[in-house]
Amino acid sequence: MKKSLLLMAVALALSGCAHQPPPANLGFLSAAEYSALPKEGTGAVSGQVFMRTVGGDVRYGAGSRVLLIPATSYSAQIYSAYLRNQAVASVDTRALEAGKKTQADGSGNFSFSKVPPGSYYILSDVAWQAPTAYGLALQGGAIMSELQVENDQMTTVMVTK
Repeated sequence: MKKSLLLMAVALALSGCAHQPPPANLGFLSAAEYSALPKEGTGAVSGQVFMRTVGGDVRYGAGSRVLLIPATSYSAQIYSAYLRNQAVASVDTRALEAGKKTQADGSGNFSFSKVPPGSYYILSDVAWQAPTAYGLALQGGAIMSELQVENDQMTTVMVTK
């Protein structure tokens, strides 16, 4: 018991020392790049949103919003910041509006139809509360994956971290 409390105290002290990089400032969204994207398609995307806890349990993105956003120079900056675990200062909402939106079911499953061919990013989140010595703490966070969509094909993706 004392050993686990000591480990938790050390982990808490070290987490306070962790350096958080400043939020990434994204460049300007190119309206021309977005207007050149295909508007119609016959591709489909399906998948599941989930995360594993430190203890190995699976937490699903039940009811989470799932965004399918076209890969552009602007959205690539968002993905790059995500891969570096860096927050983004602000996102131009036009980048999110250029894609498709849906909501995951109770098991984190989602699907999109009539997707134009091209490269995309899937963006969602998985969140849950876990007990700590100080009450409940929010766990999880945003998750993002990249994928390629072709006409007349179903693309399946597991969105996890």
